[in-house]
Amino acid sequence: MAKADRNTAARAAVTGENYAQALSWIRSHGLLHGLAPDAASAEQQALEAALLFALARPVGPLHPLPLSGSLFGIAKASPGPGDELRLWQATGAEAEVLVRLLPGRTSETVSTVTGVAGLRWVRDGKYLALSRVGTSEQVLLAAQPRDVRQAGRLSAEAGLLPLWDQAGIAFEDTPRRVIDISLAESAPAWSRALRRPLQAREVASHWASREPTLAELAGDESALMARPHGPVSRRPQIVHVRSTKGGVGCSTLSVQIAYGLTRAGRTVALVTDDVMLRHVAEEAADDAAVWHEPFAPAGGGRLLAASHGYFGEHLDVRAAEATGRGEVVVLDVGGRPPAELAGLPAADLTVLTDHYRARDWVQVDVIDRRPEQMRVFAALDKRFARWWRPSTEQVDAEQLRTALDREFFYYAMLRLEAPDEVDVYDVDDAEDVEEWWDLGADGSPGHPDDVLPPEDGAPLDLWRRHFLDFITAEGQRRHPDVWDEVRDSWIAHNRLRNLQRLSADGDAIEDLAVRASEFLAPLASEVDLQPRAATVEEQETWRTAKLMRWLDAQFNAHLRHDAAHLPRSASETVMAVLDARFLTYGPHRSEGFAALADEVRGDEWWDAAAAARSLDGSAFPLPPGPDQDADVREQGWAAFLAAVEDEGARRHGEVWSEVRVHWVEHHRRLEQDKREPFAPAEEELPALRRQFAAPPRPGHGRGGGLGLGHRPVGGRGAQ
Repeated sequence: MAKADRNTAARAAVTGENYAQALSWIRSHGLLHGLAPDAASAEQQALEAALLFALARPVGPLHPLPLSGSLFGIAKASPGPGDELRLWQATGAEAEVLVRLLPGRTSETVSTVTGVAGLRWVRDGKYLALSRVGTSEQVLLAAQPRDVRQAGRLSAEAGLLPLWDQAGIAFEDTPRRVIDISLAESAPAWSRALRRPLQAREVASHWASREPTLAELAGDESALMARPHGPVSRRPQIVHVRSTKGGVGCSTLSVQIAYGLTRAGRTVALVTDDVMLRHVAEEAADDAAVWHEPFAPAGGGRLLAASHGYFGEHLDVRAAEATGRGEVVVLDVGGRPPAELAGLPAADLTVLTDHYRARDWVQVDVIDRRPEQMRVFAALDKRFARWWRPSTEQVDAEQLRTALDREFFYYAMLRLEAPDEVDVYDVDDAEDVEEWWDLGADGSPGHPDDVLPPEDGAPLDLWRRHFLDFITAEGQRRHPDVWDEVRDSWIAHNRLRNLQRLSADGDAIEDLAVRASEFLAPLASEVDLQPRAATVEEQETWRTAKLMRWLDAQFNAHLRHDAAHLPRSASETVMAVLDARFLTYGPHRSEGFAALADEVRGDEWWDAAAAARSLDGSAFPLPPGPDQDADVREQGWAAFLAAVEDEGARRHGEVWSEVRVHWVEHHRRLEQDKREPFAPAEEELPALRRQFAAPPRPGHGRGGGLGLGHRPVGGRGAQ
């Protein structure tokens, strides 16, 4: 076995981590701190000792969890340098562990405290951060708020009164001091045991009557001990450059820091995004290489730079590589949440960027000079937005259907790219299953543009059945009270919403109309409305405008999402496909289309829906290339048409002669009008609006609100 493998196995043998987790930790931290570091501070050791003591010797009616397969319910740990510690419970024991850790009392009249006195939790991504009131030390536990709710139920069944949802209570202070004093000498051993649960469970059966010792938890000291000598002792200094959100100059600041350190004579490894890397590396960039060496300031050090990808998908890998390349590593982390930074080298310095905000430095008085009636309508909009806040708790059938709508959208997008990828999640990965089923955990709605393809644009019903069959067993286990109802109704529910072209969190117009009326009903008695209360006529005008704005937004979404399926003739459809493909491959000179010879033979190249999807993120019209006058542009269009001539004639022989004659002029007008491919002409919009507002076809759902129905715009164009 290779040396790296022995190190990985030695860590996994005491922490319970799997091979990949242990290997990732070693690659991030090296051996400078040892393979299973102890807590660095006495305060952290005291917290960890109190946690394990509460599990090993619970007070009151609770009993210790069995040691088979876990250390009193703790299956694995990830101890890091300093005071870092993450814990994972045995599968299914999440609430059982929490009810033994979080404090409670045995009755209203008796002040016996169970669990860890003063312990509270806050949400930290996939973890609960456990800490005691008034202290900064914490332990991250892989659990969710729903596990806390289940722990509350277990607490009630045991006759306990939970204290963890209250502020610090005075009578918790005495039990807290008592346990800290009693564990003062043995805290290092209890803490080490919690950090090495796989090793500790072999001797933990004796701890009901005696304290653990460091000696019995030492393990193979030659393998686990810190190794401060050799190249690993020269660990680079790590700088994280973070931001509160995008667009505040995080990447720019990363480059400035990297160049400043290079100018000071240091060897710097910079990890930033694609755009900034191209700006920094310029002609030094090699498309075939991952790492580049931009020109450094004269007389300075050396600068190496790499991209972590457009969405940061390679950040962990590039960061690990950077630690072997520079004395200082500068990581352009951006606005990623802390949970996504777990695999990065720990920061020696974190720099945070934010927008300059004048309100932090000066006082600004805003005087609204709009007409009074306009201010009344604006006040109604603002108040309605605050009033309509849908619940994020996944507790009933309707909310569960909405969560499945959101997850099915992501599943369908994956299958559009990989039709044979039928798995919804990895059933063999407990963490992946848990994360998937924590539906809507972040409480944030989906994007309104997250709309499924049209019903005739993909085999959605087949995918819905695969999706539902895959998750049914787990759904029945997790939501037994509502799952049968959801299973029997979700496919029809999801299809109807798609026919109405609504996103998972989008509101049907009939719902919006009802909620707007409910909102307006009590306003007549309000006396604090600004600038004044709305009259009955103004309320009705506001309600009507709200529904009209909904119709406008939905109509625009239809034109965007269903562009490939708007009604048009066969020749117009083919020309729209050519428009989109020219945009995808442009701008070009005439010699740039030779590569199309093979690609145009694929069915997807000519598919209207696929061509429309290829436009995502593109700008239109195309900017002219360098030195490209009108003649050169004409030549480019003609060359493109010639490159697809043979395949176009073979596939669309009945209309190809018409396409060949008219496409160049058609495309020129499209650019002059600054319309995207597949977008309808201005003169077509009135008819499309009438069709959109017409009563729906049978089986396509009901309209509502103002008496205006709605349905998908158009069907599949002739191909």
